[in-house]
Amino acid sequence: MGVDPSDLLNYRLYEEPESDLIIPTLTVREEREEVREWSAKRDEIAQTMWTDYMARNIIMGKGNKEGTSKQFRWTKPMEHLFLEILAEEAQKGNKPYNTFKTVSFNRVTIAISERFQVQYDAKHVENHLKTVKNQWQTICTIRDESGFGWDDNMKMITCDRATYDAAVMAHKKYEPFLNKSIDHYDEMALVVGKDKKTGSFARTFADIDLDDDNQDSVPIDGDNEEIEEVRTNVSSSGTSKRKRKNVQESIIDEQIKFVGEQLGNIANALKQFTADKTPYLYEELMSMEEEGFDDDFLCSVFDYLVSHESEAKAFLVKSKKHGKIWLQKFSQG
Repeated sequence: MGVDPSDLLNYRLYEEPESDLIIPTLTVREEREEVREWSAKRDEIAQTMWTDYMARNIIMGKGNKEGTSKQFRWTKPMEHLFLEILAEEAQKGNKPYNTFKTVSFNRVTIAISERFQVQYDAKHVENHLKTVKNQWQTICTIRDESGFGWDDNMKMITCDRATYDAAVMAHKKYEPFLNKSIDHYDEMALVVGKDKKTGSFARTFADIDLDDDNQDSVPIDGDNEEIEEVRTNVSSSGTSKRKRKNVQESIIDEQIKFVGEQLGNIANALKQFTADKTPYLYEELMSMEEEGFDDDFLCSVFDYLVSHESEAKAFLVKSKKHGKIWLQKFSQG
């Protein structure tokens, strides 16, 4: 005989026991945040697994056998993609202690292999990174030497013809980086080193040396530890506020002084140009008689360039061919 569940005598047997557990509830916003965090984590794990999988396949030799050669032929599009990815990885924080993580190398490996249909592995990334480091070291060495300027807009190391000839004769490896824009300069700065100070006070021609005599000055765009310390430790009292104000005013005074010194150096260098470069400018112009230009015309050009120093400096760094083109355009008005 069965038991009737509706029987009142059995009511307690079917009653659900009360639980002492308190289940925390999330707000709709918190639930969305939690779902978003897990989704992002899942995607990151999946991407890492896929990257590692593809890298292992490449390293194990899938594809044509030509890729196993020790020599890898780099093209400009490959170079661009290589630096573009590593610069992005550096900005994402995947370059701790100036060393890229394996996942960054794997990403370059896969991207170049898939886009250019070549056999490419992480070893090629490491080897080419060494090449880029050597190129960057050469660029930094040239910029630190006297006689060279820097055009930050063009990303170009500048020098006159005499300096160019002497530098290339002594160091053949300097030649690719002189008087021509450096490809992917900003990306190289992120990937293999710290960019040098650029902007309004960067050296733009040979005779200015703004760095050596101002090492103790306060940089115009730099962070100041003293200000940060005052901001961190200052109390709400009026005395602390006055202290911070005094420190800031002192820093501003130092910055104004620094700007004045730099402008003074630039002005002095501009004044020195006429005395230092005028004879050389005259010789360069007179040598253009060989290209068929009239002596009277060249004298007129000389008078013009002496009174227009920026154009004179530009003319002096031009090659013979480009100087001839400039003179032809000048003669046409």
